[in-house]
Amino acid sequence: MALEQISKFNAQHEDLIHDIAYDYYGKRLATCSSDHRIKIWDYDEAQEHWVFSDSIKEHEASVLKVSWAHPEFGQLLASCSTDRTVKILEENETAPKLRWLRRATILTPALVQDIEFAPNFHGLKLATVAADGVLRIYEPQDPTNMGSWGTLTDVVELAVGVKEPDGHFCLSWSPSRLQPMMLAVGCGRDNAKIIRHDHTNKLTASEILPGHTDVVCDIAWAPHMGRSYQLIATGCKDGHVRIFKLTEESRKSGSSSWQSSSTVGGMAATNAGAIAAGSGAGTGKRRGFKVEMVADFNDHNAEVWRVEWNVTGTMLSSSGDDGVVRLWKATYLDEWRCMGKIEAEG
Repeated sequence: MALEQISKFNAQHEDLIHDIAYDYYGKRLATCSSDHRIKIWDYDEAQEHWVFSDSIKEHEASVLKVSWAHPEFGQLLASCSTDRTVKILEENETAPKLRWLRRATILTPALVQDIEFAPNFHGLKLATVAADGVLRIYEPQDPTNMGSWGTLTDVVELAVGVKEPDGHFCLSWSPSRLQPMMLAVGCGRDNAKIIRHDHTNKLTASEILPGHTDVVCDIAWAPHMGRSYQLIATGCKDGHVRIFKLTEESRKSGSSSWQSSSTVGGMAATNAGAIAAGSGAGTGKRRGFKVEMVADFNDHNAEVWRVEWNVTGTMLSSSGDDGVVRLWKATYLDEWRCMGKIEAEG
């Protein structure tokens, strides 16, 4: 697949850029950096280039992540920083100078390493995962007042006894409307897990995505698009990109674990008992997932920091310390292959 550069611009940051996030329509871009600033860019279709819109300084330390809310909630942006705060920002288009207003500041007990707004059909919710190994979900206490955010009763402890220097976590919401609220979370050195409601309607860790030998740096849940199964990709510090297939099925009577056989690179592997049973064990009210690793690549030969799906969930991009962005796509035989790559200049 031939790839060509269609746009290039100077991000105007004075330090390392930690994250770049598109809005829902792909027409706006937010960047954040160790210079404590968030910058907003708008795409000019006529000129076919990105136009600088605004520079926001709400944090007193490096800004690690940014996330756009669904446009039905307005132009809302969330950010997290090493100053241990999460900021909720809203654009005020009528203001001539201060266009982005801070609506809320969430003080966190530990450094938040990843944030993401929920899909709009779950309402206005923001998930955070921190270096203390705890997943927290926030929402406005009053839908008409963005100034007050509180945690839901569901707070999931992902890894017991994790200390700040050892913690590294990432998250991704399930984009499926046909399933209850679920997230995939990279749990540091403790592999990756699916978080969903159990039979008591409490969020809890369920299935494990096994096979990682080092810290999971990023995780991405693919758009569903009517498939009979789910796809989740991970990027790992061990240099591997992995793709997992989740198939929902009824739990066998009396069984406490799933039997999963996966074929990766032509080699069959059986994971027995490594994948936890579905939520609602013993009740039959909830069905678990059969988890299969359908692809495992180490082409980067370096830490893989980001993985991202396209809007149809048919193509995956990955980037790593080798300075290369690789694109992965399944063939008609459902074998995943590298379809192209983009190398960093200089």
